[in-house]
Amino acid sequence: MDDKFFVTKLTFNLPDENTGKMKKIREEKLVKGYSVTDVEAKVTEKYKNFSQEWRITSVSESKIDEVFQ
Repeated sequence: MDDKFFVTKLTFNLPDENTGKMKKIREEKLVKGYSVTDVEAKVTEKYKNFSQEWRITSVSESKIDEVFQ
């Protein structure tokens, strides 16, 4: 199977540095994988030791098909 790139949206609940109140942070990650399930597993593995609450809110296939380094 060919790897593809997926845009993965995450939401984190992190404490605000000034007030200490929980703040919802949204981020997008570009993840290489062969399916949505594969990408979810990779992200879960990456954040398994993250101490704050987080969740994947969406995963969609990206139009990006190659990255040059």
